[in-house]
Amino acid sequence: DHTFYLIGDAGYSPIGDQAIALKHLSETLETASKNSTTIFLGDNIYQKGLPKKDHKDRVQAEHNINAQIKAVANYKGRTYFIPGNHDWYANGLEGLERQEDYKDDALGKNTFQPEHGCPIEHEAISDDIELIIVDSKWYLTNWDNHPTMNDNCQIKTREAFFEEFESEIKKARGKTTIVAMHHPMFSNGPHGGKYSFNEHMKPVPILGTVKNILRKTTGVSPEDFQNKRYNEFRERIITIAQYNDRVIFTSGHEHNLQYLESDNLVQIVSGSGAKKTATRLGGGGLFSFGEYGFARLDVY
Repeated sequence: DHTFYLIGDAGYSPIGDQAIALKHLSETLETASKNSTTIFLGDNIYQKGLPKKDHKDRVQAEHNINAQIKAVANYKGRTYFIPGNHDWYANGLEGLERQEDYKDDALGKNTFQPEHGCPIEHEAISDDIELIIVDSKWYLTNWDNHPTMNDNCQIKTREAFFEEFESEIKKARGKTTIVAMHHPMFSNGPHGGKYSFNEHMKPVPILGTVKNILRKTTGVSPEDFQNKRYNEFRERIITIAQYNDRVIFTSGHEHNLQYLESDNLVQIVSGSGAKKTATRLGGGGLFSFGEYGFARLDVY
């Protein structure tokens, strides 16, 4: 019925070149059907989103964007870019709107979603498939640092966001419901508290283990499951998603490929567009691969 190509964290390509996963995606999309959708699942520009034109990092940032635009240049289907935490690091809303304008100018209006730094958007892909796009970093960020971030949004509180998400989930009952957001709800990677041997060696042995223990027990990083706000977000989203028995979460954030089933929900993690980290099975995980790549989801 429809095919989704999912790639996250594809926000770095060496100058004069294209990240290896983007090269493979580009080759695949050249023969892809127009009855398909490609979603870039956030962290579209490392390290700190799209800065102003006179910034020292602007050349590299534009190259990172253009490498992704090149991958969909001859593609017949529709393309969406959603924001990740690194995209927020360019002055929050200001950087997001710069990136939104850049992507829309290159690929057409409504390519960057949700618009204007708002938290949620939905798209009817077909009579039987609904796409709900969520800016998870909107929820997780410290709003005190971005006092004007909701000025152009109908949803201005976190509770109002949950109400809207619940409404969209319920309206989509009976349809295959794709929820695209940067941060995963389930993961067997570092952000989910699962660390490889190499992770314990960084930056040096013992210190690396201490670092990981602190991450896991204190929740100091807002990008980890153990963080209070991230955990609160996960619990509410997972609970609300139970109203619909055909929900598939699609996310990046972890720099690997994973397929998980938990709480009657499906999670696809596809975040190794430009970086890679180890992952493992367990905790509902049925597949994991710590290498570069992207995911393809066929809906029948």
